[in-house]
Amino acid sequence: MNKQLLRKLANRIKELRKINKYTQDDLSVYSGIARSTLGNIETASNDISFSKVNQLAKAFNLSLAEFLNF
Repeated sequence: MNKQLLRKLANRIKELRKINKYTQDDLSVYSGIARSTLGNIETASNDISFSKVNQLAKAFNLSLAEFLNF
């Protein structure tokens, strides 16, 4: 995934966390993704797999289309 797209996704996750009043620890529990991995995703330091994108969408109770609407 290119860096610009990773940054957009990172910003989307941060935005949704704030809207839902989730900490990274909360999101880690809801998504099943390690807190350290979430930190790397939110800083666009790591690429992200499609399965993790799907886990995050489910954690926010969104469809993939809604989650990726950025």
